[in-house]
Amino acid sequence: MKILANKWILLVALALLLPGFWFVYTHSYYEEEKELRSQLRETVKNAFPEPTARFSQSVGLFPFNENSQITGITRGHSTSVILVHGLDDPGKVWQNLAPKLLKQGHTVWILQYPNDQPVVESSLLFFEELRQLRQLGVDMISIVGHSMGGLVSRELLTSPEIAYDYSTETGLVPKVELLIMVGTPNHGTHLARFRVFAELKDHFVRLSKGEFNWLGSILDGAGEAKIDLLPDSRFLTELNSRPHPERVDMQVIAGITSPWSENDIDSVLGHVQQKITPLEQTDIAEIRRYLVSMTHGLGDGLVSVESTRLKGVPHLTVSGTHLSMIRNITETSDRVPPAIPVILDKLSKAK
Repeated sequence: MKILANKWILLVALALLLPGFWFVYTHSYYEEEKELRSQLRETVKNAFPEPTARFSQSVGLFPFNENSQITGITRGHSTSVILVHGLDDPGKVWQNLAPKLLKQGHTVWILQYPNDQPVVESSLLFFEELRQLRQLGVDMISIVGHSMGGLVSRELLTSPEIAYDYSTETGLVPKVELLIMVGTPNHGTHLARFRVFAELKDHFVRLSKGEFNWLGSILDGAGEAKIDLLPDSRFLTELNSRPHPERVDMQVIAGITSPWSENDIDSVLGHVQQKITPLEQTDIAEIRRYLVSMTHGLGDGLVSVESTRLKGVPHLTVSGTHLSMIRNITETSDRVPPAIPVILDKLSKAK
């Protein structure tokens, strides 16, 4: 009995220690973990060519029509706007913006891509799709990227491997006139580690639309993207070391979930300052810095305001969470997500 009891103690200890060792390993060797995930994905693709081929039909660049359905590629024109979703998003993020863009006279294109794969691979796919778009006569585009979609777009425009400027000069791809990034973690987010629930939501939505693939959780990417999104990742370090794309107008929109804005803070503290001594003014300044940093640190609930900033790029904050600033929870809601008027105004000036 004593031997049996010791075995159970050993098994319980191993059960507790193994997750701990895995946590330490994955938090110490991000890039090694990313490589293992990529190898797993390639192995699955090679082992199951038919499901892989079916899955590939669901990715690419597709136009958005009046009924909010994605159909095959049709001829576009020079006022095309391409929408690039983020990590583990099945495309519903555009349910409010896309119809409004159509009403404003734009041709709207949706990029569907294996969003859990490395960002670099998603940008290469984007580039190949744009080559097809140019063959259809589209010579000028604007891009709106939500969350990681902004990083996919920045990689497309600045990667030495892709050489986007050269490709536009030689007429291989359309020229990008404007890039709008909404809630993009330009300097990463630690919450990318906790993406399992978003992944489940993604596949549930695909199942409800009849697009489920039993290997989808791997063909859609083996989680490499979440490593790219971590602060100081190799991908972000390389991306942020490059200059911004030339001749491309850029705009960053960040969300703030805090119940107060900087104007609210200044208004309250302004009243307080009228009732304190000059010696206490430094305390007020310190309180303001604390409240503002807390507000910006909270950001949209997933991405801090500071993470969205890019030096030299216009930056604007709106009230809302990572999703609510760009879309409504229900399709029947009449609420206008606060980032949408900003996007429409920016695009109207770019036309």
